[in-house]
Amino acid sequence: MKPRLLLGAGVVLAAATMLVPLRHRAVLEADPANPVVRIRVDSRSLAGLRLPGWGVAVEGVPAWRGPGGFFLMANGPASAQVRAWPGFRQSLSIPGGGNWTPAGLPDEGDREAFRSWFVALLEQQVEAPSPAWEPAQRDCAGLLRFAFREALVPHTVEWRNRIAFSDSAPGQDPSPALGAAWRQGFPTPDGPRPFAKGAFLRRLACVPLGRDTALARPGDLVFFARGGARTQPDHAMAFVRPDVDGAPMLLYHTGPEGSGTTQKPGEVRRVRLDDLLHHPDPEFRPVPENPSFLGLYRWQLLAGGASEPFLPRS
Repeated sequence: MKPRLLLGAGVVLAAATMLVPLRHRAVLEADPANPVVRIRVDSRSLAGLRLPGWGVAVEGVPAWRGPGGFFLMANGPASAQVRAWPGFRQSLSIPGGGNWTPAGLPDEGDREAFRSWFVALLEQQVEAPSPAWEPAQRDCAGLLRFAFREALVPHTVEWRNRIAFSDSAPGQDPSPALGAAWRQGFPTPDGPRPFAKGAFLRRLACVPLGRDTALARPGDLVFFARGGARTQPDHAMAFVRPDVDGAPMLLYHTGPEGSGTTQKPGEVRRVRLDDLLHHPDPEFRPVPENPSFLGLYRWQLLAGGASEPFLPRS
């Protein structure tokens, strides 16, 4: 190779080296009031330019990638290893949970009381949405948030008037002293918030039960993520009371339909599990072979409860 070409190639290689992210530093961002910990990786080139790192990953803890880095639940002390190309390794000590811990309801009576009210509130929305359910929040995740919050509050006469709840009480109220942390909101990377998108409800407010819907009880949830590599927002459905023949039933909000001036607000619908298993769109079938089916989930609030499946009515 001619000297000039060698020199040119050397210059190009040197310039590229100055622009490649080679220096990395992992930073742990934790707040005692936030159940979610963020791991941020600061990557820079030799020229000092801040660039996205190559092959960045977090190992040793269940973490997911999100805006600004990686996130994980601080359920207890743990150690995470952060790696990046070309050979970067850094260990981080994850602290235990903060002051805000979304504990479950320890008493089975309280768990059943929550289930009953949660399901009753879901089913009421089929006939007509509650005036207390904000129109801007009327989608599949918004339906879950609304029923969850209202299932925990005291169900007084004033509450019935605000919610327009006309049915008879499905059972006793959960004890007011229990589930108090959940009344602050749902866990998100920014701390407890009254609004949390479906993915945060699934990852941070629920526990996975696997992909067998035969284990479902009223109040349990199923999640879908359609679109493959271009995943759309999570779609959620909730199990409610069985049909008259004892068959499992689910309920969900379709979300807004259409766009622009022709957009419709959508509606709450019921569907039998048997029909959902044969849905025309295979991405909405809750079967193990469907990659869009994320599985069966239970609210953390109910963690520790019994797991009896639906039983046929006598």
